[in-house]
Amino acid sequence: MIEASGTYLKKGDLNRGVGLCFILGIMAYLIDGWLQSSDLFSLGSGTLAFILGGVCAQLFTGIQSGGDWVIKKILPITIICLGFGLDLSLLFGDGGAKIGLMIGITSAFFCLVSSVLIGRFLGITTELSLAVGCGGAICGNSAVVSVSSPLRIRQDFLAIILATINILGVITFIAIPIFSTMLGLEEASAGIWAGSTIHAVPQAISAGEAIGGEGMIMATTVKLSRVGLLVLVIPLCAVIGGSSARSDYWKNPLSKIPYFLPGFIFAAILATWLMPEEYSEQLSNLAKFSLAPIMASIGFFLSMDGIGKEGARIFAIGAISSAGMIFFSLISIYMFV
Repeated sequence: MIEASGTYLKKGDLNRGVGLCFILGIMAYLIDGWLQSSDLFSLGSGTLAFILGGVCAQLFTGIQSGGDWVIKKILPITIICLGFGLDLSLLFGDGGAKIGLMIGITSAFFCLVSSVLIGRFLGITTELSLAVGCGGAICGNSAVVSVSSPLRIRQDFLAIILATINILGVITFIAIPIFSTMLGLEEASAGIWAGSTIHAVPQAISAGEAIGGEGMIMATTVKLSRVGLLVLVIPLCAVIGGSSARSDYWKNPLSKIPYFLPGFIFAAILATWLMPEEYSEQLSNLAKFSLAPIMASIGFFLSMDGIGKEGARIFAIGAISSAGMIFFSLISIYMFV
């Protein structure tokens, strides 16, 4: 009876969390639509859903299992479908997309290097500093978790790093669309800025959505180029973490890349050269509509609990390197776009 009851409760929490994600997503779309129809500024339905999810995380317990299911099952499919909204022919011209990719990649390397240097100055190990840098430079929580094993990060430090990345990710995620408007950046430039600086993939995409249609496409393209750096960073972390002898990190480093990355690229290829435009547009719209529930699910994991005694120095590494990456990217945009 106890096992059955426990299983039932876990299943109930899962269903409740998943259902709440979609309810909050619908609420976010309604609020966003009302703000836009009233000619008021809106952060976008994704951002609103994320905030609503964060509020619910403080009010309800047990919803994280549902949020985790949405992130693991729906997010990868959504990202792949977003690829159907891209036009890869832009990359073969002299337009901003090609420059945007270079800005995104160089900004990521700037964040990684600066994190290690700042960590040395503050007396933090290279392993911890690099894990923080990966969270800011590549793809937030996913990158931190991916490199934590080869870097041999302790669970208590991992919790602090994840809390740091989540807090900084929220700040960057909300700030970039606002400052893009204040600075008068064009949609394409603002999208490049969002894609090259915001930590998590769905946050970058939602920030692009708040900027505009072209901004969303540029943010997605640039952000996914940063995710691709995992194929280079994970073997490097294996060496730094003293785990170079572990054959599993060297047999197939490509297996460490999330499957949505090649899926995203393949979808973009289909949409650009092979698939009728009406079909690719429908798949792209499907992804946009599913983004708000995903952002709500990520909001379920907002927490300040991870910041402890060692949190100040680790937070300083993340804050300074992220701020540096933001300014580096912005200066690059002004110089080259």
